[in-house]
Amino acid sequence: MKIVRLALNLFFCGCFFIASLCNAHSIEERYDLPLPLSFFIIGSGLVVLLSFLFLFISYPSIIHPHSQPKIILRLATHQPFLSLVVGVAKALSILLFFTVLGACFWGNPDPLENLAPNFIWITWWLGLSLLISFLGNFWPIINPWSNLFHIFQWIFNKRFPSLPTTLNLPLPTFFKMAIGTGFLLTWSWLELIYPVAFVPARIGQLIGIWTLINLVGMCLFGVATWQTRCDVFSIYFYWLGKFGCFFYNSVSNTLERRYLSQGLYSLDANQINSIGLAPFILAMLSTVLFDGLHSNSAWLIFEQYLMNIFPQWLNASFNFSGTFGLISTWLIFWAFYRISCYIPQKYCSSADLTYLPDYLAPSLIPIAVGYLIAHNFSSFVIQIQNFIFLISDPFHLGWDLFRTKSFRPNIAIIDAGFTWYLAFFAILIGHVLALRCSHLIFIRITHQRKDVLILSIAHTILMVLLTMMSLIIIAEPMTIS
Repeated sequence: MKIVRLALNLFFCGCFFIASLCNAHSIEERYDLPLPLSFFIIGSGLVVLLSFLFLFISYPSIIHPHSQPKIILRLATHQPFLSLVVGVAKALSILLFFTVLGACFWGNPDPLENLAPNFIWITWWLGLSLLISFLGNFWPIINPWSNLFHIFQWIFNKRFPSLPTTLNLPLPTFFKMAIGTGFLLTWSWLELIYPVAFVPARIGQLIGIWTLINLVGMCLFGVATWQTRCDVFSIYFYWLGKFGCFFYNSVSNTLERRYLSQGLYSLDANQINSIGLAPFILAMLSTVLFDGLHSNSAWLIFEQYLMNIFPQWLNASFNFSGTFGLISTWLIFWAFYRISCYIPQKYCSSADLTYLPDYLAPSLIPIAVGYLIAHNFSSFVIQIQNFIFLISDPFHLGWDLFRTKSFRPNIAIIDAGFTWYLAFFAILIGHVLALRCSHLIFIRITHQRKDVLILSIAHTILMVLLTMMSLIIIAEPMTIS
């Protein structure tokens, strides 16, 4: 079985790098590139490599590359108004939560005409991810589950003032962020593989299950512990928000502005090392790339290979190949990432690198943002328009609340050429920013130039390969080289 597993891993990894096998992803319209596809792929790899050389050559001048974040709003001076805004946002989040939940059970049974599937997978999951990536993490304000729990706490304290609403049980340290990572893989499985993920009634059941899990988790372990180690959406939006321009400084009670990605290399090492962050962030990357692999011809070859080895399992479960591929993609990413961290751990002697994989993991967030834009932005811009007419009649009662029921989306708003160049630059810039973040993290670990080079080499090679692989996956279905 070891030989079989090794062969499967090598085959699936090889699918990433074989351009001729990658077809059919992203959009139906094809685009004739002005240059051969290989020029874009090789050129992007060279840009990432040259970026590393520039960073290393300019080593002394980039230790402190940015000024301190700038205060743009002192919240204490506008407290009454801001409290009103936050209160309204929380109330709207709960109202929208129950509206979507109601649409699941009482709305139009056609998924294309029901508010819930569009809102969950497009408006909320994609739209909020993109918005938070650039503006910062405002999810704690509009988190409906957290807001529901606070309402529950208030009612419970009024009724039973002597009883605690949370038990604050300790979460075993060996779990670290394993529960959150498991939830993220499960969520991606529901989105990409589960055959009825867009059925409104089934979505409503999933919302109910997650609401119960969330409320019970906060009661057992406390809000802070649950949301930092188990609540997949709070963790996901928190780390995307670290890439963004704005953040709340709880010490000075101010809203501050910073450069994109600046929040990723100024993090406390002890905090990162204690939570086991790397598996979660690698799941963020691998699940998006799996989405691309899952919809091209290389996947059909992989399924045929699995059929020859596990025919009974594939016949018994329609979802077996997708589940196997999703987990395998994540494990392959994890293996390559650990190798890129193991080499420096072995040869760098000037610093303690025991927790290097977790400490370095935030530097991968720019790649996750680049993947979000490259794989989802065009689809988001087209499909978000459906929300305009769906929100007017969420319960299929013939309403026209916002006079938008007759609106229909303009699917020609983005063409294939724009999609390609947006994806190309998003992936390229994401990897360059990730390389810069990792270099600044290495400088925080050790100021010895030789050891910074040792730490950087394997990681740079990984960045180059990831850049080229990402472009291969995103390019083939939409381009003719």
